[in-house]
Amino acid sequence: MFTGRKSKFLIIFVILGLLVAMLPLGAASAAKCETPYAVKRGDTLTSIGKKFGYAANQIVYASKLGKPYTIYVGQTLCIPDGKNSNAPAVDSKYANALAAYFTAGRTTDSVLIYTYTYPKTTVLIKGASAPNTERKFYSIAKMATQNDKAFKFKLPAELKNVKNLQICLKDRTTSYLQCVNVRPGS
Repeated sequence: MFTGRKSKFLIIFVILGLLVAMLPLGAASAAKCETPYAVKRGDTLTSIGKKFGYAANQIVYASKLGKPYTIYVGQTLCIPDGKNSNAPAVDSKYANALAAYFTAGRTTDSVLIYTYTYPKTTVLIKGASAPNTERKFYSIAKMATQNDKAFKFKLPAELKNVKNLQICLKDRTTSYLQCVNVRPGS
């Protein structure tokens, strides 16, 4: 019989073999992305799916979106290369929700943000010099968003004289960062 070191290796080998045997055979891998799609104003998961012949849940699955499946104007989604029966069902209230976006304007010392079709979530508002590739983001505020609502915030001193300001909202639920560029007087 096996003794000492040989028996330990045999036990480990048997355990690993059992673990491999417990894995499901032919487990479906995530859908491959055939076509990237940039979300536009007025898009919903359902409308995007219809453009390409897929159901909303197929777009959610291929794009690896988590609940609440919020999509944002400018966001890139994945159009799959085939149907996947493992895609979870998506409630129609999520599938038909319009893509969230915002606009921003500014004066020398403040920024005005107007949210459209934004889910009720908390966002972090950040600002940076837009054209600079080595830009540094400055925290402006944190706010609870609502559909079609205006918010006004003071700019940090570091951003008051920036000509091309980039304002970004980071959804704290989904971590999606959505940005727009603004100029003074816009």
